[in-house]
Amino acid sequence: MKAKPVMKNHYPIRLGLVAALSLSLAVHEIRAGGNAPDLDGDGIPNIVDPDIDNDGIPNAIDDNVDGGIAKSGPYEGQYIGDHLANDNPAEKDIDGDELGDDSLGETDIDGDGFSDDDAMEADIDGDGRDDTDANERDIDGDGRLDSEDSEDDIDGDGLDDDDEAEMDIDGDDASDDVDEDIDGDALGNGDEMEDDTDGDSLADDDPADRNTDGDSLGNREDPDDDNDMIADEDDLDHRNDDDEMEIEITLARVAAPSGSRVRAKLQRLATGKVKLEFDGRADIGTMPEGAYDLVVNGTVIGQLVLTPDGDRIEGEVEFETNPNKPEEIALLIDVIGLPVEVIRDGLVYFSDTLPTPSDPPTGGDVGDDGIEDNIKITLDKAPGLDSEVKAKVEVQFGIAGIVGLEIEVENAPPGAYDVVIGGISRGTLTVTGQSGDSEGQLHFDDEGNGGNELLLDFNAVGESVALVLAGDVLFSGTLPTSGS
Repeated sequence: MKAKPVMKNHYPIRLGLVAALSLSLAVHEIRAGGNAPDLDGDGIPNIVDPDIDNDGIPNAIDDNVDGGIAKSGPYEGQYIGDHLANDNPAEKDIDGDELGDDSLGETDIDGDGFSDDDAMEADIDGDGRDDTDANERDIDGDGRLDSEDSEDDIDGDGLDDDDEAEMDIDGDDASDDVDEDIDGDALGNGDEMEDDTDGDSLADDDPADRNTDGDSLGNREDPDDDNDMIADEDDLDHRNDDDEMEIEITLARVAAPSGSRVRAKLQRLATGKVKLEFDGRADIGTMPEGAYDLVVNGTVIGQLVLTPDGDRIEGEVEFETNPNKPEEIALLIDVIGLPVEVIRDGLVYFSDTLPTPSDPPTGGDVGDDGIEDNIKITLDKAPGLDSEVKAKVEVQFGIAGIVGLEIEVENAPPGAYDVVIGGISRGTLTVTGQSGDSEGQLHFDDEGNGGNELLLDFNAVGESVALVLAGDVLFSGTLPTSGS
């Protein structure tokens, strides 16, 4: 990849190249013949003329390449060409070569001698704004804003933005694999307002967009779909592919008492990584405290340790095929679709079959609700909140509807948040810590045990949800209508 020069204003650099450029074009001088356009009548067709309007200003720094007062030649002293500045939306042929700026055959839109995909071409449309400038909203100067749905070739290089061969969508000479603003719309890939990272007119959350960031990897193979420098597995706004959905089941109780529970969450990412998580709980005195073996198809993969917490014992453990966090344990065998048991001292407390991520979950024991599915949504936040402030809801579906809700808040202003679901206050979520480094959780469950887990005794399917602090709605959204 060629490194693009960093320039606040490219004119001083371009001035030093004008002489060399003029000499180069003179060597390749083509005398006008046939219908080749030659605006100033100097015998050099516009397509290779370094000063198309002969106004003494080289095309490379001319604000109106094809219009000005001729300094010499047959039109000396006369204004020739148009009166449209290069950045005028009505200017459809900046260099007057009769090739439209959006034409596939137009490879040097501003006629400055630098191909539009040249590393030295810092201003494709010659409008005086560097292509990387936050105020440059029409990089190729074709009259269509880079953010418009109709703009399908942002840098005007003849390759559609969603073409597999297009590896530099905004023409800034930074490969889309590493470009922090792939479509050049002045919104970074990770900006919360950026909803079409690669500018292909397909929203990032549209299932039809199979390559969110338009780079060399489709979403199925890309560990960072939107190139926001946050791995998909840690990205709250990551849209899972069809078979990447996290599936959660509640293991069937065998020797375990009523009111106890162990859940297994399984996810297989497009990169091949598999994540497996267990969490369990029971009332104190109903099950022994300590370590329980997690046995998959006869192999012990680790242990779930239940320790006292208030009036119950609880614990959780995470496994990954490629662990990248201190709390994760290496998952050394393929566990998908295999039987799993939770055992202590030879006694099987829970047993079930781990699901296959591309299929609906099987098994489960949640009273009469049966099968569970799991969906995560990110709540919208009020304007003015820092980008690190987040709130998400994890929804568990059963046959009878939603059987569990888990609400998590990170880095938000501390305090007691009123949780309003379906227009009715359902509980209080307490966020502790300092702003920017705070957290809070609240659980609703069909077996609510009090404390930080409340009884889910209302219909939450499709209902609105809001988190309110001191009368202000800081987060809001809508709960899903199904587990699909």
